[in-house]
Amino acid sequence: MRRFIVTLFGSFFYAGFFSFAPATFASFVWLLCYLFIPGGRVLAHPVALIVLVPIAIYLSWEMERYHGKDAHVIVIDEVVGMQVTFLGVEPTLAAGILGFLLFRIFDIVKPFPVGRSQGLKGGFGVVTDDLIAGAYARLVLFVLTGVFHVI
Repeated sequence: MRRFIVTLFGSFFYAGFFSFAPATFASFVWLLCYLFIPGGRVLAHPVALIVLVPIAIYLSWEMERYHGKDAHVIVIDEVVGMQVTFLGVEPTLAAGILGFLLFRIFDIVKPFPVGRSQGLKGGFGVVTDDLIAGAYARLVLFVLTGVFHVI
C-alpha cells in the first residue's frame, strides 16, 4: 500500500509513466489544472509550495528506492518547479504558455547551478534543480510581463 501511495503522488497521478517526455507531460497536466480547474490558482500559492516542497523531497527519495536514481517516473519535482514559476502570476493562457515554456527550457538546459544541484543526495537533488529552474523561469516571466509587458 505504501509503494502505491508513494508512486501515485510521486508520479503526479501516474503522469510520470507517460511514454514520451514524462516531465514535460506532468508539467503540462499541472498547467491545465492551474488554468482550467476552478480554484486552480491555489496550486501556485506560497503556502501550497511551502507544504509541497518537503513532501516532494520525501516522495522523490522514496521513489528512487522503488524506481531508481532520478527515474523518469518521478515528476513531483516538476510540480514544485511549476509552482515556483507561477507564484503570484495571474492564470491567463498567455502567461501559462510562456511560463510553461520557460520552465521546461531551464529544466532541460540546466544553467548553473541547476545542473550542479542534481548532485545533492536523494530527494534533495531531485527537487532542488526544479526549484532553481522554476526560480529562473519566474524571474524571466516577471521581466517579460512586468517590465516589458510582453503579454
